[in-house]
Amino acid sequence: MKHQYMIVVAAVLSLLITACGSITRIEEDRYTITEVDSLITEQVTNQPNDRNNGIIYPSSRTVSVERNMLQYDSVETREYPGFIRLAAWEGVGLIGSQLSGNSTQTGLFGMFMDLDELLFGIKPDPEGNKLFAGYQYKVGIGEWKLNFLGDDPNWTYGLTAWERFAPDDDAENTLTGIGVMSIRKRYYFRSKIPYVAVTPGFHVAFVPSAYAHLNVAAEIGSLAGVNLRLTAGYVYGQTSLFSGESRGVNFPYLGVGVGLLDFLNQEDELEVEWKDHEHSGWEIGALDFVFISSSADSSFFSRKNANADKQSPINGFSAHALNAKVAIPALDYRFYVGTSAMSFIIAGVREYALACLPIRVGYFWQPGSGKFTVEPFAEVAFAPSSYIQIGVRAALPFNNQLGLTVLAAYMSGTPASPENFDLVGLPQVSRDFSVFYAGIGLSVFDKIFGRGDLRYGRNLPHE
Repeated sequence: MKHQYMIVVAAVLSLLITACGSITRIEEDRYTITEVDSLITEQVTNQPNDRNNGIIYPSSRTVSVERNMLQYDSVETREYPGFIRLAAWEGVGLIGSQLSGNSTQTGLFGMFMDLDELLFGIKPDPEGNKLFAGYQYKVGIGEWKLNFLGDDPNWTYGLTAWERFAPDDDAENTLTGIGVMSIRKRYYFRSKIPYVAVTPGFHVAFVPSAYAHLNVAAEIGSLAGVNLRLTAGYVYGQTSLFSGESRGVNFPYLGVGVGLLDFLNQEDELEVEWKDHEHSGWEIGALDFVFISSSADSSFFSRKNANADKQSPINGFSAHALNAKVAIPALDYRFYVGTSAMSFIIAGVREYALACLPIRVGYFWQPGSGKFTVEPFAEVAFAPSSYIQIGVRAALPFNNQLGLTVLAAYMSGTPASPENFDLVGLPQVSRDFSVFYAGIGLSVFDKIFGRGDLRYGRNLPHE
């Protein structure tokens, strides 16, 4: 009961701190506009008969004056970013953090998990990758301007919704924080995009683990929400503040990290309206999910039916999460290079691939004046699965929250399961596969920009 109470307190505290730092700052100018109009009408009526001009004759001219006054209120609204940093995800691979366990085998950025462990619960070889002993994950990161030490710039206070430190694969050494609070100071070495900065910081969490974390990070970004970090730090705390089975944990580390949907503003950019902000990418999005039909001889959705050959016309799905496509400043900037936090493609029971940070190169074509796009692309992934696919994607956004996606591609690769399992858990003879697939689906929280939105070639302050 005490644990549940503390989690509720942490959630309320997180909401209160978030309320103090908004995403958008709104300014309004209210005016009362007065319009005054005067209408002067002159009318001369000639008499139909002759008149004696030798005597004084009354004039037929009439003059009328009409005055009108109209008053109404006018409101001019301007929207500005209210945050220094806002990020969906950050992953860090830890070097030198190992305590009583073996390496977590999650590799660079802490994101390249073993496929058999992830899908089938089979532990990897402990003698595998030992350079990166553990990982740090952060979800829901916000930083806002902190007026600290007078007018000293680039101080921020922040909140992370959820954070996990795993120095090794021993679960008893894992630290988890909800509502992690932080104070940071950035020293910029480059004031143009991509920014280069060194950022020392102090972080503290109380539930469910209690720990303090001191670190310094060298950062480069943000390009379409992609940031790279080289960090060094020290963590000191205990795995639970109230549990009798708590273990004290402390370790130094070096780390290599990446942030996705990770947006950074300098302080002067807080005074630039949203409509005038500078964008480096053609598209950013939270999730691209497509149901697909493929040339595979089995369907993922019929995998539990041993007698089913290919009953469903839908073989599987394609999912890309936390996507970014950075415009290449050449040839009218239509070519791009992009990545995703995760790519999970299932074209059949044996034809599947799970990859982190695949590299995608493509051409962004927008026929007409709308945001409808046609995008030929090539994508290559290295781990955990390795594959290459060539295809075309069409996207029609309904709004900034939802859009329609049509996808067709040819993919060749290997799942990279050491045990060579299919998705039913049965061993296979061949590790490689090749498949055609096509499908239709939705993009969620997907933002597509136009050519006029890109910062290149516009002589903007941070170009």
